[in-house]
Amino acid sequence: MRELAGVANGSEPWLLESADQMALIRRLEGAFPSLEEAGAKVGIGVATGADKAFIGDFEALDVEPDRKLPLVTTKDIMTGEVKWRGQGVINPFAEPGGLVDLREYPRLRRYLEARREAIAGRHCAQKIPANWYRTIDRITPALAARPKLLIPDIKGKANVVFENGTLYPHHNLYYVISDDWNLRALQAVLLSAVSRLFVATYSTKMRGGFLRFQAQYLRRIRIPLWADVSKPLRRELTEAAIKRDMQACNRAVFKLYGLSHDERSALGGNGE
Repeated sequence: MRELAGVANGSEPWLLESADQMALIRRLEGAFPSLEEAGAKVGIGVATGADKAFIGDFEALDVEPDRKLPLVTTKDIMTGEVKWRGQGVINPFAEPGGLVDLREYPRLRRYLEARREAIAGRHCAQKIPANWYRTIDRITPALAARPKLLIPDIKGKANVVFENGTLYPHHNLYYVISDDWNLRALQAVLLSAVSRLFVATYSTKMRGGFLRFQAQYLRRIRIPLWADVSKPLRRELTEAAIKRDMQACNRAVFKLYGLSHDERSALGGNGE
């Protein structure tokens, strides 16, 4: 029988990976800030509560042009790159707040009224009947315009996809944005064995070895501050992500964290 030390750490969840992997996680947690502390933000795409009513072919959605946004879903990023299939989502929200007045948008009003039964039957609509046509989550068009990393909830292999700032994420996608980190360099980190270990350590394991890459697990990933990353390593991370070269991502990320030979071995590779 082998005894594992350090499994429990105060109120933190128990870690049940190998002792070497656990030691690596604890060292990185002590040495580096969390993803959001380092200037990245993790969020989830829009839930509508009635996708068949609010989502459809972007060009065919018969509403005013400013009442729809191009939508990205998991099916658009299955290859590791964005290949938009032309879906769009209705946006019933005004800027800066509240719902639009349907009297000012006759095409939107006709579109929604034709689907009123499905839309108004949702729990969120029944709570406040006057707001029957809102989506569950507020839609903020500025998010579509921001470059972002897109990550499906459940996956086996790493699938972190760069989106250059034209599409709004669906609720089956998590997104990462940052004003500090270069997103391509951050993509290399999130594609790496180190990030996978963080998620595997804390997340629910699914049948078939799939991991749940949910926001609460992504936020546990530790990374250095961008200001502390050398210019040569910034280039190495960025180029590895653009090429989607997983071995190159790991090599660069192992340097980023200053992993020892034993720590690299604990991740199943030496990164050389």
